[in-house]
Amino acid sequence: MFLFANVFNVLIKMMLDDHVQGLLEKYVKDDTNISFGTGPLNQIFLKKLSLYITQNNLNIKVVPTSHTLGDLCAQLKIKTASLDDIEVDLAFDFVDQCDEDFNYISNETTSLVRDKMIAQEAAEFVIVCPEENFVNQLTYDISLEVCPFAINKTLLQVMSLGEPTHKLKANGQPYLSETGNHFINVLIDEVYTVEDIEYMTKRIPGVLETSLFVGYADRVILSGSTLTVKSRMTNPEFG
Repeated sequence: MFLFANVFNVLIKMMLDDHVQGLLEKYVKDDTNISFGTGPLNQIFLKKLSLYITQNNLNIKVVPTSHTLGDLCAQLKIKTASLDDIEVDLAFDFVDQCDEDFNYISNETTSLVRDKMIAQEAAEFVIVCPEENFVNQLTYDISLEVCPFAINKTLLQVMSLGEPTHKLKANGQPYLSETGNHFINVLIDEVYTVEDIEYMTKRIPGVLETSLFVGYADRVILSGSTLTVKSRMTNPEFG
């Protein structure tokens, strides 16, 4: 179990209060192409977005990153498009923890590969994190999306980083990504830098992606009693 499992209680509360309306008003404009990460909180946010689109008669297209989000868009009658066909103007994701360099960890996902594609492609990428999980040093309690071929070999190789756990359902079957990949959870020693972890994990042939996102976020919204926005444009560390 991840160390930041309670993150969802915090963020779900945010989703249910007035913070979301302010978030939508600040970032969602007419004629915008929007996308999300694949985590479950994005489903709640998409429902709020649907209501906002209807109330303000906006022309919005969504690039769904999961089958669930695609089905939900159809139910809510939100226009959709493929990442192959349009540019993403704005993307959101809800994350476990974030550091002062805007690197973050996002473990609740159905496709780390798709999450990273959206994070890279979006003209503006906004993440939402509980205020208490905005830290100087990330705790490297991360998830790896891995190829199902020879999964036990990959587990053995991941042991060089920490104690790995094959993510399984209650019935013993593996959790599968949107494209049929598996997930391995691992707690890595904090002696390493984010760059070290990126390098070491990607050297393992069976590892396709990690839940450590380095250098993607443009803005961080910290959810507490109020919303606090941090931006690369206003952070002196980023010039």
